[in-house]
Amino acid sequence: MPAQLPRLPKISVIQSFKVAAELGSLAKAAAQLTITPAAVSQQIRQLEEQLGSTLFLRTQSGVMLTDTGKEYLRYVTEAFDILHLGQQNIRHAASAPKLTVYALPALASKWLLPRLASWRDLCPDIDLSLYGTHAQVDFTAMPADFVICFGEDRYPQLDKLKLFHDEVLPVASPVLLQRFTPETVLSEAPLIHLDWGNEGRFLPDWQSWFQAKGMDEPRPQPAFSFNLTSLAIDAAVAGTGLLLGQRRLIAPELARGDLVVVDNLCLPLSKPYFLAWPQRTLSQPGSEAMFRWLSEPGASS
Repeated sequence: MPAQLPRLPKISVIQSFKVAAELGSLAKAAAQLTITPAAVSQQIRQLEEQLGSTLFLRTQSGVMLTDTGKEYLRYVTEAFDILHLGQQNIRHAASAPKLTVYALPALASKWLLPRLASWRDLCPDIDLSLYGTHAQVDFTAMPADFVICFGEDRYPQLDKLKLFHDEVLPVASPVLLQRFTPETVLSEAPLIHLDWGNEGRFLPDWQSWFQAKGMDEPRPQPAFSFNLTSLAIDAAVAGTGLLLGQRRLIAPELARGDLVVVDNLCLPLSKPYFLAWPQRTLSQPGSEAMFRWLSEPGASS
């Protein structure tokens, strides 16, 4: 059985100590707290007895903290700062509606993040929290209102809205393309592979792409493999190799010219992406706006 923790002093007693320490006077502390100096003095004595240490030295001009008192004041000040912060956050949470969206990390960073300004234009008074995760979202234990998932089978009990059906196409950075001719880049450039684990069978790989293209696979050479789509995209931008990039997720890199399409042959993923939510989410302010935001033309292009 764990040892019982010592009983904490009353918060009013700790507050009297804090104010007296900051003002250096029991009388001034009493005036600020609207109690008598005798009451403040009694509370300080109670606190010293409970702690088993002297916190103040009494002087003709007021009170002065002992070394122990200075150390205790640091703890008390930090504790009160945390309480004030918690109170502010609770007040803000109560006054500001908020929606929380969970999504696969690459979707969160590469697809949703560039579009957050349009959410603010649509719902300027509703806070939006975005969490990236590969884990199954438990709506009974997590502060989730929506989840963006790959495939319709992931959350069979939830309502869903189909967002888009993505496709992959070969892309590379301009830096990499300078090292090869257009005729040799597909056969000689290093390849970047994605390892999605069990979900990998739904993502077209390089073998599937070369078969669809009617080309022989390149001769074996050192390649690069990543388990996160965002890492693979960053590696391609850095000039590491050719990537079969998901069109929606590499759209910002294509627009900036960080990645260039090497061949126009696209292969679709085997499953689309969905927005899923429990029934309780429909009572949340902004839920209908979320449907409009993720369904508008710019969301799936």
